[in-house]
Amino acid sequence: MLLATLTMGQMIRITPYKAPTALFFDADRLLNYNRYEGARFEASLSWVIPNVTAENPKTVLGQWTMQAYGAYGTRDHEFKFGGGVQLRLPGRADPRIRIQGYKDVFQVASRRLESYKMTSPHYNTNFVSSRYAGVRGAGLELMLSPSRMWDMNFTLRQTWEDYRFNNEGVLYPKRPEQRTEMRTFSEAAAKVVWGKGVSLQMKGGICTTASGEQHKYFNGIAQYNAEPGDFGLNVFAQVGYASLDAPYSRMFDLSGTAYAIYYFRNTFLTVRPNTFAANYYAHLCLNYTAPMPLWELSWSQPQPFLQINAMWGRLCGQDELGRRHWDGLYLQAPYMGLFEPATGFDGLLRYGVMDLGFGVAYQICPTSAPYIYDKPSKNITITIVATLVFDKQKRNIQHIEKQNGKITRL
Repeated sequence: MLLATLTMGQMIRITPYKAPTALFFDADRLLNYNRYEGARFEASLSWVIPNVTAENPKTVLGQWTMQAYGAYGTRDHEFKFGGGVQLRLPGRADPRIRIQGYKDVFQVASRRLESYKMTSPHYNTNFVSSRYAGVRGAGLELMLSPSRMWDMNFTLRQTWEDYRFNNEGVLYPKRPEQRTEMRTFSEAAAKVVWGKGVSLQMKGGICTTASGEQHKYFNGIAQYNAEPGDFGLNVFAQVGYASLDAPYSRMFDLSGTAYAIYYFRNTFLTVRPNTFAANYYAHLCLNYTAPMPLWELSWSQPQPFLQINAMWGRLCGQDELGRRHWDGLYLQAPYMGLFEPATGFDGLLRYGVMDLGFGVAYQICPTSAPYIYDKPSKNITITIVATLVFDKQKRNIQHIEKQNGKITRL
């Protein structure tokens, strides 16, 4: 878990431009959704001292940032909150030290390395997830940017967590008396991002159960996610490993977004949520979207796309059917592989700031696989493709800047 609630997103300045201090509101986290919390409303503020655009900024050691947020879910009816203090020190590597604390929920076994953004819904696969854990904790983080191409952070954290789900689905808030017992995690984590494509994340620590039993664990994810270039090809690749004793929350959920209707990127459109899990896996997604529309009208600018998804994964100690009973759950691995071609159109209709289209995906796997669908009709998924127009424009601007040799950190 790399808690993203205290990161900087789409910040709106509240104070005057030349004020001694600056107060910002994070618009990217205003609204979220998942099957556990329902609609999640969040207010996140950052107070920066001194304001770098002030007429005479005065620093004490460096630049200080105080951050705080509060959130509420319409389904779990629970208030979440957190806060932290960050000190940005002078130096070529742009060192930043952050201390933070929080009481919140997070999606377990998530493979997502990017922070949530309200303005990029097609990347937010957590919309369909119901497997969440309650977490209380604190952390100390060191962030470095040795160059414009490199970003690194190192974190030490102590958390207390409990599962809010079981094999049947959402367990809490409908049945709060059946929450799992609290577990204690003492964890160290590191994340390295190179440019806009390569990411590496590692976590390791000790999980202590309520009975005092301890489990040492480690996991790591390597990811390559290349933005579409002049030819419109997006390459997304991930490999991951989690040790034998890793609790489910530190393993990998390989499920997809079937039955969600909405088209999500870098996931399997025909695989139901909470279907697959693995200790080690590989996932490759190739998406080609025509860089130029077939025609350009004020209300229609269709861009055809073709996508190929493939994944494979195994569970440590799995049986002959790729299953394992672990951490109170019955888990299934896609150990015989899975293949999913998809095609469709983006931008068939333009409505306000949104382009609308459709996509069709089909699942292919070995006939002997125990996880094959019992009905061929379940292999097909039809989705609605919806993309914010201004998000497209921002990606185009980033691409132009890269072509000119400029890399901007957003």
